[in-house]
Amino acid sequence: MKTVFKNISRSPYQALAAIIVTSLTLFVIAIFAVVSFASESILNDFETKPQIIAYLKDDHTQEQVNHLTNILSSEPVIKTVAYISKDQALEIYKQSVNNDPLLLGTVTDLGLVTADILPASIEISVESPDDFDQAVSLLNKSTIISVTPQGEKEIDFPRDIIEELTRWTRAIRIAGIILISTLSLTSILTIMIIISLKVSSRRPEISTLKLIGARNKFILKPYLLEGLIYGVISAFNSWILTYIAVLYSTPFLAPRLSGIITFPVPFLTMAILFVALLVFSTVLVSISSFWAVARFLKR
Repeated sequence: MKTVFKNISRSPYQALAAIIVTSLTLFVIAIFAVVSFASESILNDFETKPQIIAYLKDDHTQEQVNHLTNILSSEPVIKTVAYISKDQALEIYKQSVNNDPLLLGTVTDLGLVTADILPASIEISVESPDDFDQAVSLLNKSTIISVTPQGEKEIDFPRDIIEELTRWTRAIRIAGIILISTLSLTSILTIMIIISLKVSSRRPEISTLKLIGARNKFILKPYLLEGLIYGVISAFNSWILTYIAVLYSTPFLAPRLSGIITFPVPFLTMAILFVALLVFSTVLVSISSFWAVARFLKR
C-alpha cells in the first residue's frame, strides 16, 4: 500500500484523470440502470392492466357471456378475462370520479348516473402487444359485442400506447448499451495508459526486482491495488451523483408515476445499485491494470 500511495502522490493529475473518466462512465451506467428500471416498470404496469375492453349489448344473457369467456380463456395468447357487469361498471365509475356529486349527476339536471345507463363489458389482457390482433378478431366474431352507429364493434385497446412504450424501452436499451460500451472502452484505455506510464517510469526498479527473483505477481500487485482504489472512489462518486439526481427528480416524478414506482426510492434499492457499480468498476479497473502491467512484463 505504501507503493500504491507513493505512485499516486507522484502523479496526482493522472490519478485524477482516471477517477473522473471512470466516475463519468459509472454515472452514465447508473442513470441508464435507473431509467431502464423505470421504463420496464411502466411497461409492465400497462401490460398487467386490462388491455382490451369490449362493451356488451344490453340484451346479452349470462349464458352468452360464459360462452364467450370460455372461448377467450382457451386461447394461449390471452392472459386474463374478466366480465364487468353494469353494477360493477358503476362502482368503477364512482371510484374514477372520487364520488364527485357533480359528475355523478346528483346536483345537476342531466340526470342521475345509474347502472342502467352504463354498459357491461369484457376486459382482457394479452401476453404481449403482438397478440392484440388475434384477441380483437375473436371478439369481432361474437354477437353480444355492442356495435357503433358506423357498424363497428365497440372494442377499446391501447395498442398504440403500449407499442410506443415498447419501442422507447428498446431504444433506451440499445442507446444505453452503445454509450456504456463506448465509455467503458474509454475508461479501460485511459487507465491502461496511466498505469503504463507509471510502470515505464519505474522500469529500472522493476528490472532490478526481476533480476533478484521477484515474481510477476509481486510486481503486478501494487498496480492492481492502485486500480482498485480508482474503482472504489469512482463507484462512490457516481453513486452519490446518481442518488442526488434521483432525489432532485422525485418531486417531479412522484405525482406522475405514483402507484407504478415507489417514491422516495428505497435506500435498499440504492444500496444494491452501489454494490453493482462497485463490482463493475472493480472488474473494469482490474482488467485495465492487468493488461497494462502484463504488456510491460512481456516486453
